[in-house]
Amino acid sequence: MRVSVDLALFMPFLQAGHQILTPGKRLAREIAQSWTAHCAQSATVILTPPIEPVDGWLERRWREAVEEGALPSQRWLTSHQEAALWQSIVRADLANNSEFSLTHPGAAAHRAQSAWHRLAMQDGEALDELWSYFQFDDDSQRFAKWVDQYRRRCQDLKAVDRCEGYRQLCQLQVDPLVKKQAVALFSLPDLPPLTRRTLNHLAEVELILPPRDDGVTDVQAFAARDDELAAIAQWACVRSRETEDCIGIVLLDMTTDRQRLEYFLRQEFDCLDARYNDLPVNFSTGMPLLTTPMYRDAIAVLEWEGRPASRSEWLAILRSPYLDFGLGHKARLQIIEALFSSGYRELSISQVMHIAARQAPESDLLGKLRTLRSDRKIKGVKSLIDWSEVIRERLALWGWPARAPLDSIEYQQYQRFEMSLEALAELSAVLPHQSYESALTLWRGSLDKTTFQPKTPHDSIQVLGPLEALGGRFDALWVCGAQQSVLPRRAHIDPFLPVTLQKKLAFQDLDHQMLAEEARSLLAVWNAQSPNTVVSFHQTDQGLPSLPSPLLPKDFVAVEPQWFPPNAWQLGAALEPFPAEDRVPCSSSSWQGGASLIKDQAACPFRSFVKHRLKASSLSEPVIGLSPAERGGLIHEALFIAWHNIGSSDVLEALNDTDISEVAETAVQAAMQRLDTGCEARGYSLKERVGAACWQLEAQVCRRLVSEWLQLEQQRDLSFQVLEMEADHALELEGLSLTLRPDRIDHLGDGRRVVIDYKTRAPARSKWLGTQPEEPQLPLYALLDQAIEGIAFGALTLSEPATFVAMGTELGLGARNEKSMEQQTGGLATDWREMVRHWHSALHQLAADFLSGNATVTPTKSACQYCDLEAVCRVNQQRDNLLSTGEVSGL
Repeated sequence: MRVSVDLALFMPFLQAGHQILTPGKRLAREIAQSWTAHCAQSATVILTPPIEPVDGWLERRWREAVEEGALPSQRWLTSHQEAALWQSIVRADLANNSEFSLTHPGAAAHRAQSAWHRLAMQDGEALDELWSYFQFDDDSQRFAKWVDQYRRRCQDLKAVDRCEGYRQLCQLQVDPLVKKQAVALFSLPDLPPLTRRTLNHLAEVELILPPRDDGVTDVQAFAARDDELAAIAQWACVRSRETEDCIGIVLLDMTTDRQRLEYFLRQEFDCLDARYNDLPVNFSTGMPLLTTPMYRDAIAVLEWEGRPASRSEWLAILRSPYLDFGLGHKARLQIIEALFSSGYRELSISQVMHIAARQAPESDLLGKLRTLRSDRKIKGVKSLIDWSEVIRERLALWGWPARAPLDSIEYQQYQRFEMSLEALAELSAVLPHQSYESALTLWRGSLDKTTFQPKTPHDSIQVLGPLEALGGRFDALWVCGAQQSVLPRRAHIDPFLPVTLQKKLAFQDLDHQMLAEEARSLLAVWNAQSPNTVVSFHQTDQGLPSLPSPLLPKDFVAVEPQWFPPNAWQLGAALEPFPAEDRVPCSSSSWQGGASLIKDQAACPFRSFVKHRLKASSLSEPVIGLSPAERGGLIHEALFIAWHNIGSSDVLEALNDTDISEVAETAVQAAMQRLDTGCEARGYSLKERVGAACWQLEAQVCRRLVSEWLQLEQQRDLSFQVLEMEADHALELEGLSLTLRPDRIDHLGDGRRVVIDYKTRAPARSKWLGTQPEEPQLPLYALLDQAIEGIAFGALTLSEPATFVAMGTELGLGARNEKSMEQQTGGLATDWREMVRHWHSALHQLAADFLSGNATVTPTKSACQYCDLEAVCRVNQQRDNLLSTGEVSGL
């Protein structure tokens, strides 16, 4: 096992049996493991060495004093309990404050807790007239008020925080005739005054002074942050593979650099995919448990019960491998499509349950959702102990964690579950009963404060923070990110504490000289911990200049970046010939579809192939109010009802404006009822989704459009009778069976027939022309019956008056539609029959192309404008290729 601690530094104190105190748990653990390995060479029984962090040792002494009766019986607040107290005090105060404030309660509570801890640890309460300093600033006054409330709450709870516990230890009577316990204290970093005073009161302290070496010689400069981190990853990988060295990497900016360095290390060790858990690196700081996928999904599904989830949130929950929805693949897709088709921006448990009842009535999901809806356990307020049980039961209902088997890292994460619920339950000692939503917020906060660090082999590469690297011993050490703003740390003023008070108490964060001396000490100790120490910095950060630390020597080596592109990108980079595309004819000589199939084939053969052969479709986007399709369906239905009651031009001409308004009113009310009933049959209420105000506004608009349309039809020159509405017709083109449903076919007084199709937009007549008509729907209807001698769009737009857009001669549909066929078709046809023959040829050819498997990416000029197949279409690649070769194309 590789030694990663300077055991010789601690050996005299270990042999003498002294209590050793370290700044943190990591160094204490490393010393104990190294000592055990050393003793195992000559002994079979090894006593556990007395090594503890300073704060842990002092807390243990306080508990012993309470047990012995030297201190009154009290509760020692955990860090989570202390944070929860501050949160409750600050939130309540800000909620009761009538003044406008941009202060975020959570952030304010965190800053206030930190300020109080710094003030108390600096022994500020020993200062006479301490609180008189807080009279001259609003923020300081409010902070003083919060501190007073916090201390009162602690007294009521008979609880102490770390600062108060240390003050009580300082007040213990010490027998001068009894020799104090001898402790050996690692001297870096400097302890706060209160901690140092408490330690000196209880023990005879001897400092462990780490060796120093001020001669940093190997300094490397990189152009950018990524260049620096990539070089470190390459260096660590090469050394670990070629030698048995103990390697250390010190990240001075751990928050910014950790994830990026981990990516580069995984890239070098090929641990990005299947070998993800095999990375031979140990990070001293982990990640919040909340950010792990297992707990992220757990908290998301629990919060979904209390509030609707956005579409992306709900999809993440549904796709989670840690939750068992009890759905097969097909049922899962059906529910997703139905929910997205409903138009909701957010999805509640009730909405998903109604959809599941229709799409997957036998699924386990429906039973789970009904259980949640009928269960009243999340109502009211409860103790956090009770809420812990509810959380456990809810997650068990979802089968969490459903993934089987869990890998090593996931299993380690799962082992923290009971600990996290215990931490939540502990908050019941300091907080009153809470609602379910508040309990989840507190559990979320607990998970966010709980750091998860996967267990890795002890002999792996060590990635450490600035203080965690102290006391170590490495064969090679790299100190990364030695920037001017990091080494030394920037001077910092606490916003809640008066500056005069911070200066009087000699806060280190306010003293540039103290910060510089601290940085020099750290740099000298790191340099002495390894015979091969490298210190590096980067010269730019996000495109802006970044200066090196002033503590570094002026002579440095500028290193050229060598990591981009990564080696993996070069593998298999040889160009391969793109195979010629062969058509894939339909497996059957006949195929069924509708007018949209021909429309898509005309616009782009590839679109038709994807939508009608592969049956691929995109999910509907959320809408505010009615979607265009829903509004068009409403108008179609209202006109269907109106003409079902009117039937002919003779009846229509007998109606006055009042009668027409009444017809429109009746038709729209019935149409809206049918529309909402149809949506309810699919599992959602359209009226509920859009809201009452929007529903009434849509009804008003629809009544106006229907009235305007009926008044327009009163002006038609020829008498007519509605022959049929929305009746199914079959049309066969080259073996392609199409089912067509014209909105309406009128029988004119002279025996001819006209097909009318309602549109909420007004397409031009030119969209019916050419070999690839953009709107082939009405040309298809024209092939249904030889008696049809005219087609017309009924344009009912919100911004323009209702009108006909027609093709045919002497149809009586207004002066703008009475041009000759040659004028209407731009010279393509001189009479109606010739136009029908042209359509017959063009539409048959489109059908033959579809059946033969023509799926080329050859869109018309406007086909890509509203196309939703970008994820699978390669038209942009084709366009780029044509531009690069200088070819001209219509793409």
